[in-house]
Amino acid sequence: MSENNEKNPIENSTENGLPEEKEKVETGLEENQEIKKEKKPKSKKKTALIILCIFLAIFLVIGSGVYLYINGKLNLIQIDEETTLNYEGSFTQENTDDVVNFEEIGDATGNDLDGIITSWATNGGEKMSMKNVLNILLIGSDASSEDPNRASITEKGNTDAMILVSIDTTNKTIKLVSFMRDSYTYMHGWDHCSKLNAACANGGPGYLVEVIENDYKIEIDGYVLVDFDSFRQVIDILGGVTVDVPTYVANFLSKEGGETFPRGESVTLNGEQALRFSRVRYSDADGDVSRVKRQRQVISAIIDKCKGASLSQINGVMDAVLANVRTNIGKKEILNYATKAVTDGWANYTLTEVTMPGQNARYGLSARAWIWVIDYPLAAQDLQKELYGQTNITLSDDRKTAIDVVGGYVVK
Repeated sequence: MSENNEKNPIENSTENGLPEEKEKVETGLEENQEIKKEKKPKSKKKTALIILCIFLAIFLVIGSGVYLYINGKLNLIQIDEETTLNYEGSFTQENTDDVVNFEEIGDATGNDLDGIITSWATNGGEKMSMKNVLNILLIGSDASSEDPNRASITEKGNTDAMILVSIDTTNKTIKLVSFMRDSYTYMHGWDHCSKLNAACANGGPGYLVEVIENDYKIEIDGYVLVDFDSFRQVIDILGGVTVDVPTYVANFLSKEGGETFPRGESVTLNGEQALRFSRVRYSDADGDVSRVKRQRQVISAIIDKCKGASLSQINGVMDAVLANVRTNIGKKEILNYATKAVTDGWANYTLTEVTMPGQNARYGLSARAWIWVIDYPLAAQDLQKELYGQTNITLSDDRKTAIDVVGGYVVK
């Protein structure tokens, strides 16, 4: 298929977060297809992997009898006091019979890529929320204390892993929603469009939350941000994690690392192996699509391990992780969520995985850099339905989408 890349619809340069190098267009290739790519030099950046799922796991494994101990551990966390969100009393298991009404949002307008994306992000549309649904954004930064140029998790790191943990206490579900790092989006305040993974470096984690809220028209109740210096240590403390490793991924990692990588169903990986398994991107025809799936697979494996971990293991995990955590959720609210996790049995909730945007709302484009061009009105409608079972977005039959203006098409 042709992607019509003769004209470059993107005029932003590297200062807007778009690297100079071109990458192979991967749209339309089937997921998990083995391909051959030229080996690229290893990045010196720490991989953005979701070790912060341990933060969620704390909610799933602690009880009221260890609150004093937990309170001391929470002192290790960097809490953004000025932007701390306090939702005590607003998050409930009860589901009222009242119909939740939100102001209806129309479609995006504009005649070019940036114009359509900008009009949607800035249309002021009401963002959906419900009292029985808690949305926490887990952010993985590639900042590293071992690299002086990326030594702060405050502003310096790009966020290659962004996963919304949506806990629905009425339907007893936990949904892990992965946002694609190369999503082309509008950066308010800077008034330009760039990749989503550059938002945190430009304005911090709160800014990233706002960008996602504007794109998907949902409310996010808080964020948890970490870097990943301690990732391997955490996995090793837990005795490894068990995941399925496809042969083609193992072959790629074996060739890259110069030694045989474990493969097969229910394989136990140590910290270093889990890190490599989660970060590899070029083993798949669909690039980041399969990578975010592997990240969610590792999240689920870590949570499972934490459920059965000993107190000494949990103690080691918290010491390794919490000092690298930054959040706008206050200690009181963390303990409130932990209480609900225990009393409501979050550990037994059904865990499902979602990728945003879905295949029907994204189009891969290689211009100055590889990006996902997104039909945000459709993607937002899909996510609202996924999280809340309803949507306030109406789409016209003859609308022009961001994908249309770059000459692309998607799988229906």
